[in-house]
Amino acid sequence: MQNFSYSLERNYLVAVSGGPDSMALLKMLSELKLKLIVLHVNYHKRDVSNYEQEMVYKYAEERNYPVHILDTSDMKQTGNFQAWAREVRYDFFKKMYDLYNGDGIFVAHHLDDLLETYLMQKQRGNLVSSFGLRLETTIKGMRVIRPLLDYRKEELLSYCKRNQIPYSIDVSNNEDHYTRNYIRHHQVSKFSDEDIKNILNEIKSENERLEVIENKIAKYLQRDTLKISQILSLREEEETRLLFAYVTKYLPFISTKLGRARIAEIKKIIRSKKANAKMLLEPPYYLIKAYDDLIITEYIDNFNYNYKVDTPQIIDNNYFFMDLTKDTTKLNIFEYSYPLTIRTFLPGDVIKFGKIHKSVRRIFINKKIPIDERKRWPLIVDKNGNIIYIPLQKKVVSNNIESNPIIVIK
Repeated sequence: MQNFSYSLERNYLVAVSGGPDSMALLKMLSELKLKLIVLHVNYHKRDVSNYEQEMVYKYAEERNYPVHILDTSDMKQTGNFQAWAREVRYDFFKKMYDLYNGDGIFVAHHLDDLLETYLMQKQRGNLVSSFGLRLETTIKGMRVIRPLLDYRKEELLSYCKRNQIPYSIDVSNNEDHYTRNYIRHHQVSKFSDEDIKNILNEIKSENERLEVIENKIAKYLQRDTLKISQILSLREEEETRLLFAYVTKYLPFISTKLGRARIAEIKKIIRSKKANAKMLLEPPYYLIKAYDDLIITEYIDNFNYNYKVDTPQIIDNNYFFMDLTKDTTKLNIFEYSYPLTIRTFLPGDVIKFGKIHKSVRRIFINKKIPIDERKRWPLIVDKNGNIIYIPLQKKVVSNNIESNPIIVIK
């Protein structure tokens, strides 16, 4: 097995389907004397599903390993089975991982899987954080470990036979219905040792190239927002990788849906002459362009609120903080202004400066208030219904106490 760090005092989970790969993995791990918890998912897709469940349970029980089984017979499948099954499987793993405070979960991906994954990535032109499969990765906050990446499928099968380990063969893997199966049967199975060596070198080279790009764009990913001017200063592949990394940083669950076509849509928005624009990534999450900023947010169209304020007080809610107990004369708020109304923008709103009337919408545009923020921006209205103050910065600070703002817009 490939080397990985482990502790004999910690709990480790191992995903066991009942196939020769996962059964061999369980046997190898047992020889390390680790504290193992065995996980099995029964999808009831084949006649032998219940037999596999019983086999895994018996093998683990004989070795005093706790076993947890997810039966999906009452669960409704949605969309593509493979994608649905993976989501269900890893949700189950995560639940058990948290229950046992796991230090890692072992999965039985092997060398053939690594090669198939790489060839699929290249064929589809996938945007990925790395090519092939890594010894360790993080999924749903879990440390996922793949110690069998040096073994070919046939080696694991032979290992099971030599050690008299029970296993089940999924005959559906013999069919070419899925792309992975086709690649397995018509490409990977025919690779010589020299072919494999060359492809592994190619994967290494590709990942080194990605690492150079990732190191360059890392500084841009430290902020919650991206600066469009900085994005446009990058080379095309660097820009593509930055946008992919930025979106998947906040929405990792859509990484498989975020191909080059969708990145191209984001690039169009960035280069658009419109100062403000938005793109639905995955409900309810939007990518928002606001002047020179790009940000991901849970976009809600209706931010309408209306607060009645009878006396000077402190107001702290999801939209803003206001301390009206301070000197608010600079904000055009006086004792006779009460009761105040603090509300959101309405079409046709104007603010009066003597005989001059200014459109609130035009003020927002001139001050470059992002369009998504305008919907929840507070306007202060006096007892006569006149807009008397519009905070045009995130913070409005009194002259007397510089460190304590009167208004903070969230």
